Amino acid sequence: MQVIKKIGVGSAAKIYGLTLALIGAIIGIPYGLFMSAIIGNMDSGVPFGSAFPIIIIVAIPIVYGLLGFIMGALFAWVYNIVAKKTGGLEIELSEPNNLPAD
Repeated sequence: MQVIKKIGVGSAAKIYGLTLALIGAIIGIPYGLFMSAIIGNMDSGVPFGSAFPIIIIVAIPIVYGLLGFIMGALFAWVYNIVAKKTGGLEIELSEPNNLPAD
């Protein structure tokens, strides 16, 4: 049994930020394309006019990435505090050569 006693705050922030930025792109691109189709059928009155879908496609991954970075750092920081008091998260690891054959 192995124990995760500490998580690197910067490492967790980078991983979580990049993961959520990717999820933001997966969400933002279709949403921006959908908004582009909707705006094409509407009169003006949409914020930023016809540039709105492009702003959405760019902004959503950036916002998700920044929020992911902040939340990843916060999670790692809180985990480190809790792990110090409780001893950490126990996980069981196995060596690749100990895995059963297919």
